[in-house]
Order: sequence, then structure tokens, then C-alpha cells
Amino acid sequence: MKKVFIPIIVLAICLGIYTPSQAQKLESLKKELASKMITQKAPEFSLKNLEGKTVKLSDLKGKVVVVDFWATWCGPCIQSFPGVKKTVDKYAQDKNVVFLFVATSEDPVDRELRLKKFNEKKKYGFNILIDDNDAASQAFGVNSIPMKFIIDGNGNVRFISSGFNGKTENTALELEAMVELTKSSK
Repeated sequence: MKKVFIPIIVLAICLGIYTPSQAQKLESLKKELASKMITQKAPEFSLKNLEGKTVKLSDLKGKVVVVDFWATWCGPCIQSFPGVKKTVDKYAQDKNVVFLFVATSEDPVDRELRLKKFNEKKKYGFNILIDDNDAASQAFGVNSIPMKFIIDGNGNVRFISSGFNGKTENTALELEAMVELTKSSK
């Protein structure tokens, strides 16, 4: 077993898939963020996605839900997406983690077509929800975008993150740390 394990770790390090410093950074960030966890009931919402399906927060009970409020015209939102996409991809096979991208403050003229084109052009594959009349963003108290809410399986907001920190890797690491802490909280 040891003979197989060591070459796999060496290969992973060489390919950049895993670096000990990434794991150390993640653990350090989790320790830092643990003291910033909150417990605040998340407002219920029911929004349609780009496929016309209704998504209700209460239907996702038992899962960690990352709700990202954003807009196509928001530079920091767009800049944050490569890091967010890394995290979405990391949890793609985890059925207990859901990412929702709530398009808010969008011009209603051709909004759905514009959002579909954006998602297709960037190849994000995000589950984009449309916040008609900005009701969901108002209920959550969104005062700037991008703004992310990490919600636990009981429907409580555990973290709120706003803005873009300027680095793709830092965004991915911070979001992963918040998801992991939320998954392990009771």
C-alpha cells in the first residue's frame, strides 16, 4: 500500500492537483473563519431558473446551499466567478452541496436571453435564478454585489461574504472553507 501511495502523492504534487501548502492554507482559513460563523434564519424564496423550474430554498433542507447574488453588469461579480467555478466543480459530485446564482438588479428587457448567453459563453453551467423585482435580494438584505450566503441544512445562514478579494485562488479557498465548516456544523 505504501509503495502505491507515495508515487500517487508525488504525481499529484507535480500536476499541481494537491500541494501541502493548499491543505495548510485551507486548515488555517477554517480556523480563522470558525469564529465568524453566525446562525441567522435564511429568508425563504421561490425563484425560477433559466429552464423555467421553480427553486425553493425550503426544498433544499438538509443540504448546504451557497446563494450567490450577482448581476451581468457587475465587474467584481464576473471577476469572482473563476474562483467560484473552481469550488462549484469541487463539489459537483457532492449531492449535499448546492450552488444557486441569483441574478438581481438586472434590466428586465431580454434578461433571460442575456443570462443564458452569459452562462453559455463563459461555460460556467451555473444554476441561475431570476430575482424578479429584487424581492429575494431585499429579503436577504443584500446591499452590494457580489454577496454570498452559505446556508446550513437547517436553513440557517452561517456565513455572509461580500465583494471580490482580487484573487481566484483565494476566492476558491475561502468558499471551500466556508462550505466545509458549514457541512460540519450542527
